[in-house]
Amino acid sequence: MKNRLKFALVGCGRICSKHADALLTHLKDRTELVAVCDAVPEKAAAVGKKYKLPFYGSYDKMLKEHQVDVVSILTESGNHARHTIDIVKKYKNTLWWKNPWL
Repeated sequence: MKNRLKFALVGCGRICSKHADALLTHLKDRTELVAVCDAVPEKAAAVGKKYKLPFYGSYDKMLKEHQVDVVSILTESGNHARHTIDIVKKYKNTLWWKNPWL
């Protein structure tokens, strides 16, 4: 399918693999995971290598180098608002999911 949404993940912590797996397995006909990013370069590199994706230590650089339709913010909850506002100002869609069980 050629009209797939291009996703980027910001935050490569413990939840990142669940999002990547969902995009690459369950939503693979409708989405494409194009890049990952984390402020800790080792985390970004580990996830990028695991999924054979470009990885970045800066989402600004990632968004300049890749065409992205949707950015999933997977950083620590205290940083969601700051990252979301910054990315929305760059005209990207964002997903923020609040766990209803917390």
